[in-house]
Amino acid sequence: MKRRQLCLNSSVLVVLIAVALTFFSCSDNDPIPDPGPAGFFIVNEGGFGNSNTSLSYYDYETGEVTNNIFQSVTGRPLGDQAQSMTVFEGKGYIVVQGSAKLEVINADDHTSVTTITEGLVSPRYLLGISSTKAYVSDWGEFGVTGTVKVIDLESNMVSKTIATGQGANEMLRVDNKVYVVNAGGWGRDNTVKVIDSTTDEIVDAIEVGENPRSIQQDAGGNIWVLSAGYLAYDQSWNLDPENSTKSSLTKIVSDEEVLRLEFPELTFSTASHLRVDIAGEVLYYLYDDKLFRISVDATGLPETAFVEKGFYGLSVDPASGNIIAMEASDFSSSGSMYFYNAEGEELDSFVVGIAPNGCAFIQ
Repeated sequence: MKRRQLCLNSSVLVVLIAVALTFFSCSDNDPIPDPGPAGFFIVNEGGFGNSNTSLSYYDYETGEVTNNIFQSVTGRPLGDQAQSMTVFEGKGYIVVQGSAKLEVINADDHTSVTTITEGLVSPRYLLGISSTKAYVSDWGEFGVTGTVKVIDLESNMVSKTIATGQGANEMLRVDNKVYVVNAGGWGRDNTVKVIDSTTDEIVDAIEVGENPRSIQQDAGGNIWVLSAGYLAYDQSWNLDPENSTKSSLTKIVSDEEVLRLEFPELTFSTASHLRVDIAGEVLYYLYDDKLFRISVDATGLPETAFVEKGFYGLSVDPASGNIIAMEASDFSSSGSMYFYNAEGEELDSFVVGIAPNGCAFIQ
């Protein structure tokens, strides 16, 4: 009796295993769904010189924000003035400009991997090139020289320095070309330098509006550059309009400027944070602290803001397509992060760290 029962149970077990294998097996026609990223990071710049920069994390599943995760996990502060963060090859590279370093963490559990300091002076942004190489833009000691540092990701050392222009800032990779906007740093520049990423050499220069800060590519392959312009002041620190230049938006096709749209006013809060929606058809940017949007087919700038609020940072969520705009408050207390849909409706908001300036997405 016991033997028969054992055989019966064994037969049932075989059937169950077969069913389970059939259920969980995959084919080319029935792939396992990609669960997608778990969340994204928020870079909180902090107050200049106060060494109170921090990192926050938004969890898609819980819909909650955890603040100060770098110090909570590593047991040490992040440093002074974090400018940006890039997630690449499973690691998060936090560019801490005021502390002249890159903090490298594991993107999944936020634990520290290493700190890169040698060869960096005033770093701004990191762009991954290959599994063994990345570029870091750097303003230099006095903010008037600009270079791109080639980082060996195996040794985590600077292997080469490429001179670009004043205030090398955001970068865009298109095939083997890397476009570097020269934001002027503490000076003036109006160029986009083009680097061949296979040779790490400058191969072209494109003139745009003065002090270009950010760069994006649309669905048609066109490149857009947002320039802040230059603000000059007299001896009493009043704005000097005659020696100032306005912000501008430039469209580049085949490495040639084909359209330049000049902003109407000289404002202290110049144009910044150019971003593109996930379809590559709409551009977003900040101007006079307000959020604007413009179609990539437009030939003129919008006259009214998309969202009327005082923003400091801006990102577009590649998972949802929502616009994430950040408010700095007074640069000494907690800032805020807002979610908006494509219609400009506020979906949610969160308290984050001091002076949030952008997000880093796990893709």
